[in-house]
Amino acid sequence: MSDPMDLMANIKTKVILVGVGGASCSGKTTLAKHMKDILPNSVIVHQDDFYLPEELIPTHQGLNTKNWDAPSAIDWPRMQKFLWDVKCLGGIPLDHIGCVTPDDGRNVPIDETRADAWKARFQDLEQRCLVVANTKVIWVLVDGFMLYWNQLDVCIFLRVQEHILKERLEHVLLMVPCCARIVVPWTDPEGYWDIICYPEYIMTHKDLFKDGDVETGEPSEGQVKGLLMIEPEAKEKMDMIDIVEVCLEKLACVVSDLMRH
Repeated sequence: MSDPMDLMANIKTKVILVGVGGASCSGKTTLAKHMKDILPNSVIVHQDDFYLPEELIPTHQGLNTKNWDAPSAIDWPRMQKFLWDVKCLGGIPLDHIGCVTPDDGRNVPIDETRADAWKARFQDLEQRCLVVANTKVIWVLVDGFMLYWNQLDVCIFLRVQEHILKERLEHVLLMVPCCARIVVPWTDPEGYWDIICYPEYIMTHKDLFKDGDVETGEPSEGQVKGLLMIEPEAKEKMDMIDIVEVCLEKLACVVSDLMRH
């Protein structure tokens, strides 16, 4: 009979990078944090942790303000290396310094009974995966407004209509990095959303959709295979727990696939 300690020593680790993207105020951080509360062995990586120092953030000449939404505002080599290290190490590197914000992202509550049912389901999946595939799954939820999609294993995109995003913007406290582990309140200069933030969102996501139609187009399979696009405000309105469940169902399929191979 096999020694349980030998079996434990031979357990493989599978790190699955789950990208949660969308425009500012689309609900991606809230979604990621609710998913983390449910998924065993899960951590969150925030793209905001990879901004360049403020003095290196590009300035929009028209508004004479920092453009935090430009692709060049992100330290891409550092973020890519970090995700690679996470994949190899099976967790967040010890030297990583993330930003601390006062908003924990859970200001939109979800149905606890349904959340508990999902916790139980994933705990069961975790145990079955250990037994059937000798594999421990670690979930890394990558929350970002502009993701490097081809580095991710599962891609989730929240598409919300502009007028709803703009309305939400009026009721949230915006924060920007100041120095290591510190963020400070930020008030958008007049015109920032219309001239910088939303146009940058459209420009940087055109490749994800057919004919570059970010607002109404279908996802382009050639760019991101298997993109799960969720439109919470289209047709029937989805509550946050509905969105969480759609995402978790996809992740449950990922674990099931692992056990079949």
